[in-house]
Amino acid sequence: MTELPLSPADLSAVLAPLPSARPLPARAYWDEGVFAFDQAEIFGRSWLCVGREDEIARPGEWLLAPLTPAGILVVRGADLAIRAFHNVCRHRAATLLEGACGRLAHLECPYHGWTYELSGALRSAPHAPPGFDRGAHGLSHVRAGVHLGFVFVALDPGVPELERAVGEAPPWLARPELRSLRRGRRVEYEVGANWKLCVENFQESHHFPRVHPALERLTPCDDATSWGGGGGGGPWLGGVMELAPGAETVATGAARGARPLIVPEAERRRVRDAMLFPGLLTSLQPDYLLTYRLTPRAPDRTLVVADTYFHPAAFAPGFDPGDVFAFWDGVNREDRAICERQQRGVRSAGYTPSTYAMVEDGVHAFDRLVARRYLAALGAGTA
Repeated sequence: MTELPLSPADLSAVLAPLPSARPLPARAYWDEGVFAFDQAEIFGRSWLCVGREDEIARPGEWLLAPLTPAGILVVRGADLAIRAFHNVCRHRAATLLEGACGRLAHLECPYHGWTYELSGALRSAPHAPPGFDRGAHGLSHVRAGVHLGFVFVALDPGVPELERAVGEAPPWLARPELRSLRRGRRVEYEVGANWKLCVENFQESHHFPRVHPALERLTPCDDATSWGGGGGGGPWLGGVMELAPGAETVATGAARGARPLIVPEAERRRVRDAMLFPGLLTSLQPDYLLTYRLTPRAPDRTLVVADTYFHPAAFAPGFDPGDVFAFWDGVNREDRAICERQQRGVRSAGYTPSTYAMVEDGVHAFDRLVARRYLAALGAGTA
């Protein structure tokens, strides 16, 4: 196990009740050793979301998840099964595919032409020696599964089965009709901050009035409540916000227009956020779903893949979700900037963690999940 350069005393303080708890030590956000632990023992031992099932709906469709230096290749097979592989040829280690997604009939190495079936089996190996066993040299498999319309992979073969590992999702994400949503846009960007700062920022609305005044006008932070977490240590945490009077959705102009609802009529006045530990963030709006997938790149760099999904019926002639995209482009820039200011601050000798605000129960719940992982690695008990 990767060595963890943190103190059990500092971590135990995170587990105290909210009024007396102390946030994670500053070192947790910049130390190379902590980052190596996060990569190996948190992201490396969790089910990680790599997209939605509809992205690879047809045989031969693939996506490449940036979870390793070479990437993890996720493919829909001829038998409609979803499989995942390390994106590496078994001959001389060249990566098989580049880019984000595509469709093909088989996999072929661009270096020496080794070819593989969509199942990962080796089809041909030019100039292989006599007696070479093709059956023993297929692509290296990675566990894959689908839950709630999301596609997941697990780099560690020893993690529990998917549904057991992710536990009970928020009820609003479990509605079967959400599985039919279609993606309207994907944006990728990098935040110059530790992945934990990015999640903590998502876990509270306390910063809205100062950082997101436009968002505060539509979903006032005083009307936000938390969901899940508590002392149970489950991997899902969430929150509910009420739309301000007169607002139909969260977008420039606050109007839904012709976009169909993707929630029941009784839920049309609410926004529901949920985080699946460690790096999937979701926000269910009345007429669209936002997802953010976080991949740590360095102690102070995090890749974010942001997708926006709509009701299938929305994709009619004249459909223009520019009001949604423009609004969230602004909010995401604001979040990126404030997280990067935090990252600079945690490296300062003048910063020592003090306390949580009493409205930061969602941040505290997330930090408790992290602290428990750290304490377990240190062989210390958890509360």
